[in-house]
Amino acid sequence: MTIKTIDLQGKKYAQVKDRLAQFRADAPNGSISTDTTYNTDGTAILKATIIFDLALDGSKRATGQSFGKLNGQKAFEKLETIAVGRALALLGYLADGEIASSDEMEEFLSYKDNQKQEAITKLKDCKKVDELKSVFLSLGNLMSDPEIIKIKDEIKGGLK
Repeated sequence: MTIKTIDLQGKKYAQVKDRLAQFRADAPNGSISTDTTYNTDGTAILKATIIFDLALDGSKRATGQSFGKLNGQKAFEKLETIAVGRALALLGYLADGEIASSDEMEEFLSYKDNQKQEAITKLKDCKKVDELKSVFLSLGNLMSDPEIIKIKDEIKGGLK
């Protein structure tokens, strides 16, 4: 099976819509259902169950789940898409052996980029070497990022 993929940071990812289209083509007697559990804190758990062929008593099936806050536009649809995407991946509808959807990876990469930008802002706001050292040491894994190190060193040079 060949599923259309997109390049995301050098890796090939199959979007859920393309995996879903391939599943529908491969499994005309297949079934996809979703269930939602709403939590009192505004979060929800979505569970997708995919049965490859209903005529075969559902012998080939998979489930996928997602969890998140139901805030913002399209939040429910996004969680449902993630759950369906995970179930499809567990049935073998994926690229590069990745379970995460391209949407999840894009969101993760955006999150990591935001973390990096916040770290750079914090470093640039430092007025003293001791403050710079303290902020840098609080950055966790970002301390090994070459761009962060370069910026820290440039700022340190200007504070002497």
